[in-house]
Amino acid sequence: MTQRLKGGPELLAVLDQFPENIERNVLRGALRAGAKPIQDLAKEKVRRRSGALARAIVRGSRTEGGQPRGYVKLRGKHAFLGLFLEFGVKLHLIKVSDEDRDRLGKTTRHGFRRFSMRTINNMVTRGSLKIGKNFVGPVVTHPGFASMPFMRPALDEGMAAAIKAAGEYLAHRVQIGDIKAPDLDVEQEA
Repeated sequence: MTQRLKGGPELLAVLDQFPENIERNVLRGALRAGAKPIQDLAKEKVRRRSGALARAIVRGSRTEGGQPRGYVKLRGKHAFLGLFLEFGVKLHLIKVSDEDRDRLGKTTRHGFRRFSMRTINNMVTRGSLKIGKNFVGPVVTHPGFASMPFMRPALDEGMAAAIKAAGEYLAHRVQIGDIKAPDLDVEQEA
């Protein structure tokens, strides 16, 4: 399904009457305004434990190749977690690196390892994985988890509201003297 802003071409014709830098700034502001409903929906849909991931959902605009573009994305310390939630994680192994394991003791001629107390203490801290307060060994099987998408559903559900918000922003900003923005509405095409 395609959604289109009715009155968009007329609005662009009105914008062409303004200087280029004003036109660009107004368009970028409209793109940020249009990204707000999608950002709000994504924050509602994201799984919350501490709220850090919801705070990592940001919006903005930039110019690429002379064309202004709006975006909603994950940014900051916890942004990488959003990829795991959005797309899920397959079953996989987590293991201590071979370098850490090789440094932890020398093998005797019989194939046994001799460990000093210092080496054993290093094994506990570096040669073993720790989950919570328990040391679980050098390899753990992570069961993975199903995807819990929040960005794509927010985009799908919020597109009409985004187009309408961008249109309202433009209509509000483009009113000087006799120049007025046309009435805008969202129409859906099959």
